[in-house]
Amino acid sequence: RIHSPELSEEAKAEVTAVLRRMRGLEAGEPDTFQIAAIDQFISQFKALAAGITAIAGGIVGISLLVGGIGIMNIMLVSVSERTREIGLRKAVGATPTAILMQFLLEAVTLCGVGGFIGVAIGQAFAFGLTRIPNAQLDQAEVPLWAIVMAFLFSGAVGVIFGMFPAIKAARLDPIEALRHE
Repeated sequence: RIHSPELSEEAKAEVTAVLRRMRGLEAGEPDTFQIAAIDQFISQFKALAAGITAIAGGIVGISLLVGGIGIMNIMLVSVSERTREIGLRKAVGATPTAILMQFLLEAVTLCGVGGFIGVAIGQAFAFGLTRIPNAQLDQAEVPLWAIVMAFLFSGAVGVIFGMFPAIKAARLDPIEALRHE
């Protein structure tokens, strides 16, 4: 048994010599066996895992973009449907910052609810994996860091894609907004 990866080539050479002697192979004959170090398989697995991670990252990025555009559209519709309310609030003294924060908070809340639903579905899948008989997945769980990251991304999507509708609402002229039908 070797204790460091640097010695793997020496160990392979020794094992090759022992196996050739045990099998009675002469100096010019080809090996009738194959020796592979686990580090080769680990490097292949890491390359495969990196490729899968990149593909999954692309899919997640596209999903966040599509979800963010959906949030922006929902918030733009909300602003246009509540134009009179925004005009009334501004007419009685609401500052543009208060209007901006109201719509940003709505966008973040909307994304937070979506994030909660996503985390709940993920937890349900992890729980379902633990219930598969003979699968040896009894410790499948969603780690806390993944849950925190999910909520941080949800909040970031709400802020980023809710900003344009919130700015649009904050910049409305109160007189024009009150005339809106």
